[in-house]
Amino acid sequence: MTLPARKVCVLGSTGSVGQNTLEVIRQHSGRFDLVGLACGNSVKAFVEQIREFRPDYVSVGSEESRKDLNRLLLAESFKPKEIFVGELGHVDLVEACRPDVLMASMLGTYGLRATLKGIELGVSVLGIANKEVLVMAGPFIRKALSRSKTIIVPVDSEHSAIFQALRGNSMNEVRKIVLTASGGPFRKWPVEDFAEIRKEQALKHPNWTMGSKITIDSATMMNKGLEFIEAIRLFELKPEQVEIIIHPQSVIHSMVEYVDHSFMAQLGVSDMKIPICLALGYPNRIALDLPKGLDLVALKSLEFEAPDEIRFPCLRLARESFLLGDEGPVILNAANEVAVRAFLEDRIGFMQIPQLIEFALSRFKGRLFANLEELEALDAEVKRVIQTQIQGHLQGSTKRQEYSNIRS
Repeated sequence: MTLPARKVCVLGSTGSVGQNTLEVIRQHSGRFDLVGLACGNSVKAFVEQIREFRPDYVSVGSEESRKDLNRLLLAESFKPKEIFVGELGHVDLVEACRPDVLMASMLGTYGLRATLKGIELGVSVLGIANKEVLVMAGPFIRKALSRSKTIIVPVDSEHSAIFQALRGNSMNEVRKIVLTASGGPFRKWPVEDFAEIRKEQALKHPNWTMGSKITIDSATMMNKGLEFIEAIRLFELKPEQVEIIIHPQSVIHSMVEYVDHSFMAQLGVSDMKIPICLALGYPNRIALDLPKGLDLVALKSLEFEAPDEIRFPCLRLARESFLLGDEGPVILNAANEVAVRAFLEDRIGFMQIPQLIEFALSRFKGRLFANLEELEALDAEVKRVIQTQIQGHLQGSTKRQEYSNIRS
């Protein structure tokens, strides 16, 4: 018996994860029905996706982008039923298309409310590729899940690996999980040279092809810090049950150690389409066509080492932020978003990213919130203050001294 096509909505379709999701869907014509697409402001790429996949509903990041999209769609034979706008427009998109699978891959915290709407509607599978949503609003996500039939299938390669290694086992049997990290491009650089790191160097990841923000997070290892918090949220673990190790080959994507000291690991090539494929097909596995699979004989050896928190202070900052309470990860994530964007715009140096984050954690710790609106207000205030700090630094203000003395 032929099953009906699974309805899919992709939040962040023009980003790296979004594009890979569409590639998996291309390989399974007839199995999936792409009913909704959302992007920020990459309108030209968005038009090409609309032309190919013909979604019923779409959403863009701004009114200006909607005007551009409408202008470009004039020459097209197909037009969506409705074009929504902005963060609340993404919420309306999810409600309008009622997908079976919601792929949450928007950058930063922009897709938070749309993700919560998907859970509220009871989408069958929520593919979480946007770790910031869980880092920032984990308690709200968990509360929403407790009232919903939605199953989260993580799309981060590390958390997908943990998800797979846990299948068929009880969390009571878990001793710890091990998140693997490539170490990024600066794993063996002398610490004294970090102040001279340029954007072009930080964007050259040794193993993965990703968007610019997550690539910089990998270079600072904040990506792994965020994943540390995400793992605790996703799998309801204690901080001491999450270990991070460097694994330069990026072949073992993560592991679970059970109480009898048995390890279960997931291995594969460095390709985001693998965890995406699992989320789209869950609870079943579906075929995936890749240029090449994992050649175990060619591997010869696998290396592991402890991370260096002197070289990568963002790991320490992530752990400390979680211990502050629910506000800590919000502060961490907000400051990191602004700092990384400033680094990509050549407005600050590489080591000022952790300096700004540490400043924010010190400045805003103890700022509790009772609801989503207060959480978003804290997020916005942290971002405003960090922007001011950066501007003060650029103008030679004495404010730069407030965050210049990061601990070794």
